[in-house]
Amino acid sequence: MPLGVAKTGQGRNNMARILINDNGQIRNLDDIELAEKIIKLKNTKDHWAVIDELVKVWAEKATDEVEAIQINVSQYKESLKDKVYGQTELGKDQERRFKLSFPTTLMLMIRTQYKHDELKMDEKFFHEFGRRYPFFKVAEK
Repeated sequence: MPLGVAKTGQGRNNMARILINDNGQIRNLDDIELAEKIIKLKNTKDHWAVIDELVKVWAEKATDEVEAIQINVSQYKESLKDKVYGQTELGKDQERRFKLSFPTTLMLMIRTQYKHDELKMDEKFFHEFGRRYPFFKVAEK
């Protein structure tokens, strides 16, 4: 049960909305609304709808990480032996491909919603992730 809502000089209309709950924890109301939106999406849509929202939120909140990923992807692409398939210098016998640069923060955001048995992050997942979000792709295919 919330104890009260306080306003500070930031956020929408120069006012950040915070909620102080009964155990004294301070929560940003925008974050609470986001959590409710994610839960609703998870309960009504497929996992890609949730991931779409999480990618959007990640891009808005982790601007430094977004820039770092952009630089990393560019550098990775330059160093590839085969840019189409993401083949590294180790050679084809080792079948090592570099498909994506996947930020840890985003991975943790997804894992807060989907445990390992709910969403397998396997080759099929990463292939579809790269197709949907080419910003993270290193290999062309």
